[in-house]
Amino acid sequence: MEEGGVNVIDLTQGDESFVRELIALGADELRECIQCGKCAATCPMALAGLEFFIKRIVHAANLGLRDVLLEDSSVWGCQSCNRCVEICPMDIKPYEVIQAVRRAAMKVESCPANTYEGLRNLYRFGHAVFPKGFEERRKKVGLPEKPPTALSFDELRKKYQEVLKQTILEEIAPFPLD
Repeated sequence: MEEGGVNVIDLTQGDESFVRELIALGADELRECIQCGKCAATCPMALAGLEFFIKRIVHAANLGLRDVLLEDSSVWGCQSCNRCVEICPMDIKPYEVIQAVRRAAMKVESCPANTYEGLRNLYRFGHAVFPKGFEERRKKVGLPEKPPTALSFDELRKKYQEVLKQTILEEIAPFPLD
């Protein structure tokens, strides 16, 4: 909420059960954050000028602001560089907080549509993203339309999928893991 050009956090929106959920989903050290801002100093999202970056995401997570986190797409903009993890003096692993928020979002289907496509591709083919528009070029030079992976081998694909079924993906995947 913004009042007179100042962002105001409505603390009555805090949900302690959401904090516990995030901790259970991998944000183990969330409560150790002292909001020093070192993560923000190295975060590409903050450096690019995005308003909702790692420090604010961790702060909102600590306050249990479920709606703020699940309605904002910023957590999906994280580039997974792990700079925040390397610099954090409290070792809270801020990237794991991002991952926990993403997992919580997946559970309630509150994420960008391309996230589902990426997960499905990762499960089926071993790549989350395939460059689009190169299929014809690849075919012209005798290559398969999609780059091959270890999962191009049926036995390895089945083993990989069995490993994924033993992760939280089994619980949160918006598609059947068959």
